[in-house]
Amino acid sequence: MLQKIARFFGADANERALKSFVEKLEKINRLEAQYEALSDEALRGLTDDFRRRLAQACEGLEDEKERQRVEQETLDALLPEAFAAVREASKRTLGMRHYDVQMIGGMALHSGKIAEMRTGEGKTLVATLPLYLNALTGRGVHLVTVNDYLARRDARWMSPIYHALGMQVGVLQMAGRTENGKKAFLVDPTRISSFEDQHNLRLVDRAEAYAADITYGTNSEYGFDYLRDNLVMRIEERVQRGHFYAIVDEVDNILIDEARTPLIISGPAADDAEWYVRMAQVVKQLRPEDYEVSEKDHQVTLTEVGEAHVEDLLGVELRDPERPEDITPEQARILGYLEQALRAQHLYRKNKEYIVQAGRVVIVDEFTGRLMPGRRWSEGLHQAVEAKEGVRVEPDNVTYATITLQNYFRMYQKLAGMTGTAATEAEEFGKIYKLDVLPIPTNLEFRVSRSDSELVAVDSRDEQGYKVTYYARRDDPQKRPLFWKRKDYPDLVYRTDEAKQRAITTEIVRLNAMGRPQLVGTTSVEHSERLSSRMSAELVRRLMQTLLIRQAWLKKHDRAAAEVAIPELALLNQPLEKLNVADLRPLARQAELASLNPEEETNMQMLLELLQLDAVYAPRLIKILQGGVQHQVLNARKHDEEALIILRAGAYGAVTIATNMAGRGVDIKLGGALPDEVHRDVNRVLRRNGIDPYGMTDEERYQALQQVPADAYGIYAEAVQAFLQHIQQMRQVRALGGLHVIGSERHEARRIDNQLRGRAARQGDPGSSRFYLSLEDDLMRLFGGAQVEALMKRLKIDESMPIESGIVGRVVEQSQHSVEGRNFDIRKHTLEYDDVLNMQRKRIFAQRDRVFTKEDLFEDVAEMLRAELQTRVAQEAKAEEGPWRLLAYLEEIQPPIQTQGVFYPTYTQRLLMQELRAALPERPEPADLYQAFLQLTERVLHAEREHVLRTVQDLLERAEESFDAQLAERLEMLDTFREGLKERAEAEEGPLRPQALLEELSGLVRTPLRLSPEQLRALPEGGAVALDAVRQQVQANLLGVALTRLSGTLLRRISDLDLRPSQLQNLEWADVADTVLRVVEAFYDRRAEQLLGKDGQIAHDLDPLFERLGNAVLDERNWMALLGVAAQGTQMDFDRRTHRRTWRRVARLNYVYLTAQLIGRREEQDLTREIIEHLEQAVQMQRRVWGILEWGRLTQNDVTLGQMEGSLLRQLAEQWGEETLQAHLGDRLNELPEGPRRDMILALGRRLQNEAHRELLLRVISQAWIDYLTQMEALRVQIGMESYAQRDPLVAYKSRASELFNDLLKEIRSGVVAAMMTYRPSRAAAASVERDLAAQDERPAPASPDRSTKKRKRH
Repeated sequence: MLQKIARFFGADANERALKSFVEKLEKINRLEAQYEALSDEALRGLTDDFRRRLAQACEGLEDEKERQRVEQETLDALLPEAFAAVREASKRTLGMRHYDVQMIGGMALHSGKIAEMRTGEGKTLVATLPLYLNALTGRGVHLVTVNDYLARRDARWMSPIYHALGMQVGVLQMAGRTENGKKAFLVDPTRISSFEDQHNLRLVDRAEAYAADITYGTNSEYGFDYLRDNLVMRIEERVQRGHFYAIVDEVDNILIDEARTPLIISGPAADDAEWYVRMAQVVKQLRPEDYEVSEKDHQVTLTEVGEAHVEDLLGVELRDPERPEDITPEQARILGYLEQALRAQHLYRKNKEYIVQAGRVVIVDEFTGRLMPGRRWSEGLHQAVEAKEGVRVEPDNVTYATITLQNYFRMYQKLAGMTGTAATEAEEFGKIYKLDVLPIPTNLEFRVSRSDSELVAVDSRDEQGYKVTYYARRDDPQKRPLFWKRKDYPDLVYRTDEAKQRAITTEIVRLNAMGRPQLVGTTSVEHSERLSSRMSAELVRRLMQTLLIRQAWLKKHDRAAAEVAIPELALLNQPLEKLNVADLRPLARQAELASLNPEEETNMQMLLELLQLDAVYAPRLIKILQGGVQHQVLNARKHDEEALIILRAGAYGAVTIATNMAGRGVDIKLGGALPDEVHRDVNRVLRRNGIDPYGMTDEERYQALQQVPADAYGIYAEAVQAFLQHIQQMRQVRALGGLHVIGSERHEARRIDNQLRGRAARQGDPGSSRFYLSLEDDLMRLFGGAQVEALMKRLKIDESMPIESGIVGRVVEQSQHSVEGRNFDIRKHTLEYDDVLNMQRKRIFAQRDRVFTKEDLFEDVAEMLRAELQTRVAQEAKAEEGPWRLLAYLEEIQPPIQTQGVFYPTYTQRLLMQELRAALPERPEPADLYQAFLQLTERVLHAEREHVLRTVQDLLERAEESFDAQLAERLEMLDTFREGLKERAEAEEGPLRPQALLEELSGLVRTPLRLSPEQLRALPEGGAVALDAVRQQVQANLLGVALTRLSGTLLRRISDLDLRPSQLQNLEWADVADTVLRVVEAFYDRRAEQLLGKDGQIAHDLDPLFERLGNAVLDERNWMALLGVAAQGTQMDFDRRTHRRTWRRVARLNYVYLTAQLIGRREEQDLTREIIEHLEQAVQMQRRVWGILEWGRLTQNDVTLGQMEGSLLRQLAEQWGEETLQAHLGDRLNELPEGPRRDMILALGRRLQNEAHRELLLRVISQAWIDYLTQMEALRVQIGMESYAQRDPLVAYKSRASELFNDLLKEIRSGVVAAMMTYRPSRAAAASVERDLAAQDERPAPASPDRSTKKRKRH
């Protein structure tokens, strides 16, 4: 028996897994009777027992890998008992018993495989088995669905099982239902609501839903929550608790189809709408020769002619033709806009890839046809489509966080999936996710495969001669069918799309007249609506009329069928929408058709023959002719209704047109849907009457109910009657052949076609499928359809005549293979790029985790400070102006500290104070300090003067070099012009026009020229008088520009400089330089006279300060005040608005230049050590200030020591000892002795500083990462140009990304160091003690800060 079962799993590779699963299955089945005997309480108690055994197995294991191994081994050992418990809970709560094959599916999922289970085999119930087993770990397990409806439906549906076993179920829903993603739901059976999306759901904090044992949600919600968790600034705001185990429902849809679109959290950035609109206009003006479109590769490329055309239209150069890979950032930006505009114009079509709704472009999912509101194409494509459609262009977004679905799901320790179609993508699942695909036989196949099975498979043929397989009882000699395999008819291929559409409509009309339900699959919203329009009464009648005319013509001319095109009937092949009755009447008369009314008796009889219908169906056919085909359209426009529509798709007479696989996750049941509550109640009735309903089919339940008296139905009578009526309808539909699936076009992926087919013949029901193709379909048109079309044209096959050929089937299959390979390459390409980013993302997110979890960050920040300063000092030591730039940087990052009795200078102030100290005698007096200070200010001003004069000298030299170069270039142009005059005069028929020459020459030398009449007349001959005048004007113009720039630069640097451009006019360049230097020297002479000396401004401001401080001025803490007074003064000003005299602060001295001279004499190593020591001491001083401030706040609140936060008490216990701490726990803070008070202030400061560092690190890391993502997006666009240089773009991307990431880490370090001395903690950080105090109010103060107290306080 085992070998027979193994055949359904396809290969020896799966046989070993199957053997182990069957062995466990036998153990599970042996436990069934034992578990049936348990009380509900005892069944619930099994969960506690399983958890206890799991905890015992893992107890004491500290190595994470070893713990995971033991955990999985223990779960494997618990599997038979846990699965048996779930089966029993399901029987008691849902009235549903897991089939044996469902148990096998559950084992496959637990082992981390993809269980390929066909539609209708109960995947939702299968998932309860591994979800419960893995939830025993307490680490949370996730069930991933394709939409919100399925998440809440499945969670509600299966929750009674989990609740019976003592587990909670969480449900994630989209932002609109959950306060922008802050909330989620727990399944609560006591919560009743008339709204489906709120029924049995209780709104809770999102973290609480993740804290549930089992959580249901969509892939987007899980992924976005992960990204949001890595953007929060407080660890308490995180909602997820790791990635242990997930089952992905419809795994091919989520991990394959949606994997091309990364998850992105973004916000608006700069408004580039104008560029998108401009590019949309440019692209529309391009000619066919300007671009090449490859639909096969999904690319649009500009030709060289096109690039030139775009440059003309824009007036901008796109690239240097000689070096196309060498483009500027601005050119790369413009090319990015252009690329997206071309894609939007030529590759993205309205009503296929997107729709325009309420003035917005809304994406249509390529594979499901669903609308995706809120999702936007990335890299500017969405804006380009908006510009193309003329709707409002939403601004580009800044990416805050992003991850591909591949990399998100690869984070799970264990991953599994369920779907009906995974085998064709097994290679991708294996390579990307390391997931094996295990085909699971249907329950029916599994039953038949058993040696003791009562069923046997029978092969036969139907009326048309097509092969049919069904199942009959082994002991039935007549082998009457009980169950069926789906009948897949060969594809029908037509020459034109019109002929195909007619054939589909005809088939729909035929089967609808019989009442047989039909599901018609399309590939886009556009195709769905087009086919829907064909169902109207007008077009159905028109189609029937063409069939009648054709048939009458053939009958008149004694032809059986129109295999060869008939020219006389060519009119009938026009699109139905263009045909009218007036056009058809002449043809009808030629065919001797008395009437065009399809309902006329003779015509109706002919139609019934054409449609192969019995006369009993004539009334329904007439109803269709009069009112059209009643149908439902299930596509992106009816997203909210899709579950309800698909539930009715199997009802008698139902016709459902669906885009691709819209409605996945909802079974189509013959006769329509039957509520699960009805099944549950019927099972209860049978059980009460001694009949075991589990394992029965609905037909068997129906037969069993016939043996139960009606009065035994009790309170379930209504449910029983609903069930009996449903079975009667189901029998009627089964007799008609079950659900028929029509594919209106082959999809590019085989599994999508298989999914569509799989909707028919659910659980042994009869059913069939057929695909209709045309040579105009995208797949056929792009991949080899031309060969078949040529054959059909050569043979002159009639458009209405289809072909069934193995050649066509192979062409289609080859086409699908090609597209599947291309799509795999696209997804792999996306992943290859994201893998680069993913490694960096892991490092950045790990840094954030470390910041969140590490208790003391002081050493981390100190290490950043040391590394940054070592780098900074080394860089500046090599630069000519490095010393003063280094000092300016140090001044910026560390301001002086002068508060709360704490004084600490900047590094520049420290150097100056060292100079003052060196200039004083051993026992100085205030007068000594006064004199030393004046001497110091004189040195400061002299150092500034020297620096500025050097700078001005360099500026003059560069200006002269620039002037000489420009003058030489323009005079060379003038010489070239002069040399060409003679040739031009010879070439011209008449004399050269002087004014035109002057205008031309002005453009060449880029100078507005004016010549006298005499000079102008001499210009055509190249006369010296004219050319000399031009040279003088060019030189004068250039000199004027140079002098204006020079004076403007100097005035910007020295605002009070007495220098005007007019002073420099008519001077030789050497005289200009002398004049400028004299003006600068004169300026500093005046400044020295104003500031220095006994009567100078500085002395004037210092005198009162020395007088007030007396001998205290010798205290070095007051020297910082002296330096501040000297550096800044006041200057009188006049307010023109108020007409009053005002005073403003002005800078008088810049200490940087003198101190730059001081440090320029030091060794780099010594200087680095000194600066680091200085700043580390500044950090200590900052901590002391914050401690004093926090102490003051707490003492105002009358806080006792025992009310302080646990970690702070632990720190004090280490310093004071446990006994001393206990003695002071009841003391108010202001009652503490001096020593403990000092320790307390330092501890408070350390804590507050640590929280400030935590916030700072998080903010800097987050912002730097956001900026980095923007850089990486730009890099993707720019790297695309590398292919011009025959370089692999991915290799270039990896190389550049590595460089950028190293820069990012340096930027993070620089950002932290730059702000660590000036950053102020948020109110949340400063109030952390208050939060702890509030928590303390609810519990007694700890007796001692022991380990148990620490744990309680942390919680």
